[in-house]
Amino acid sequence: MFPQDFIDTFVIFFMFFLRIGVPIILTLAFGYWLEKKLAPQEEIRKRGNELTIRPTARAGKIIKIHCWDIKRCDFARRAQCAAFQHPELPCWLALQAEGDRVREECFTCAFYKPETMAA
Repeated sequence: MFPQDFIDTFVIFFMFFLRIGVPIILTLAFGYWLEKKLAPQEEIRKRGNELTIRPTARAGKIIKIHCWDIKRCDFARRAQCAAFQHPELPCWLALQAEGDRVREECFTCAFYKPETMAA
């Protein structure tokens, strides 16, 4: 039905696929599964005066929490806050940029990490 040259060529390509293609596909599938299996369930990053929380690796949603959200400051207090006026800076660094001193409450805050800013 088919010429012998066509059958021989098909067999060579099929054997090449079995020898090279199948192991590559299995390796990529195993790597993908392993990456999903070992992904952290919750990722929390502290950057400046905001916390970035990624609930799961699959959700892909990023929630940004600022210090005024955690302390539940009202709008009048936020308007006077240096961290609210400079959201790109950490709270304590925004205070220093405005000319104020770092408050005692800053040293116990989760956002206060001066060693990360020195690097």
